Amino acid sequence: MPEDRYTSPLVERYAGRAMAARFSPIARARAWRQAWIALAEAEQELGGPVSEEQVEALRATATQIDLARIAEHEAITRHDVMAHVHAWSEVCPIGAPILHLGATSCFVTDNADALIQREAMEGLRERLVQLTRALATLAEREADQPTLGYTHFQPAQPVTAGKRVGLWLQDVVADLVDLDRFLGEFPCRGAKGTTGTQASFLALFGGDLAKVRKLDQKIATKLGFPASVALSGQTTPRKLEARMADAVSGVGITLGKLGRDVRLLCHTGEMREAFGKGQVGSSAMPYKRNPMKAERICALARMLLHQRNAVAETAAVQWLERSLDDSAARRLALTDLFLTADGVLRAAIELVKGLEVDRKRVEARLAEEGPFLVVELLLVNGVARGGDRQELHEALREHSVAARVDTANPGQAFRRLVLADDRFELSEAEFDRLSAPASLVGCAPAQIRAYLSEVVEPLLGRFAEVGDASDPLAV
Repeated sequence: MPEDRYTSPLVERYAGRAMAARFSPIARARAWRQAWIALAEAEQELGGPVSEEQVEALRATATQIDLARIAEHEAITRHDVMAHVHAWSEVCPIGAPILHLGATSCFVTDNADALIQREAMEGLRERLVQLTRALATLAEREADQPTLGYTHFQPAQPVTAGKRVGLWLQDVVADLVDLDRFLGEFPCRGAKGTTGTQASFLALFGGDLAKVRKLDQKIATKLGFPASVALSGQTTPRKLEARMADAVSGVGITLGKLGRDVRLLCHTGEMREAFGKGQVGSSAMPYKRNPMKAERICALARMLLHQRNAVAETAAVQWLERSLDDSAARRLALTDLFLTADGVLRAAIELVKGLEVDRKRVEARLAEEGPFLVVELLLVNGVARGGDRQELHEALREHSVAARVDTANPGQAFRRLVLADDRFELSEAEFDRLSAPASLVGCAPAQIRAYLSEVVEPLLGRFAEVGDASDPLAV
């Protein structure tokens, strides 16, 4: 790569090699030729003016792709599709007369885009499976570990670390299910003609509507899709790509939250990212251990949501049967959408595999806040003994406000005030039993284990063939 030529950080730093390769010029050219061959095969099978010899010639020369020669043609024609047609015709003169027969440019570009997008979504689905596995392992490992809960990022009733991980996991599972469902019904464009009326194909088959319909169906089957779109203008309805972007960008919502939660817990010291040997946290402050991966996840997740908006807006501003102002936007937004999603998932998988709960810090935070966290049980116990819930609530509020004045150890000050209040009738032993962290997490351990066994394990069983091949971050 020339040193004076800009390259995208999405390719150089974030996305995996396989995802970047899917959007390379050579991969796109191969997909275009796959679409053209499917068209020629279908036309020949249905009795169109296409010979088996011509189809075989196209198959035999499909991999003879000279990108430099294609670029020379495009410099003259100013048309990317015709540049490819001319370049292929030079190496396949037998097939040249029927190449692109009856088709419009969007036949090849949109069907090929569907091929590329399908493969890209399959790659993201594998990443989601790998992330689901990693989170499930972490949730199981930490299922019983009490940890301070937070609402408004203020201390709240304890949860378990595994249950908290389970919330992240549940969102990832939703993304996996959504993307898998969309993939299962994802159609190609098929053979629809210049404005979607199939007029050229109707003429090709002498007015035989049944053959036109079969042509459309055959192309979808040959390209491996469950169907083609029922209706189109010149292009595949861009609403389809907006729906695809919704399925893909859900990852940005999920991982945006996961990344921010991890950063907050790294700030409190209750959780740590893995820190590699020789890793530098700061150029000026060598003692720092910044949550680098979580910060990267937050940045990429944010960009993913913006890319989704660009795809949605492109669908919304289409004119009638089509306008060309979608072309540049789609080239940028759709490619970046997949590269970004792949990059953020790679970072999340590596982050989760290396996450550690700092048990000493967790226990210290629980001990510090523990006496305050028993208030719900104090209310329940007090009412069970004949007390007035509202009166008891006010008493606990007053005690907690007064205890905060004792800044050295407000938790112990609160404990002393409650024990001295006859309305609660508590001994020290009873108070300490109620405030034990394991007794404050409710059903959290059972909840996460039930979710893992009832939802996650069956889902992962469907994707047992997906490996956990390493694809470590370069930087």
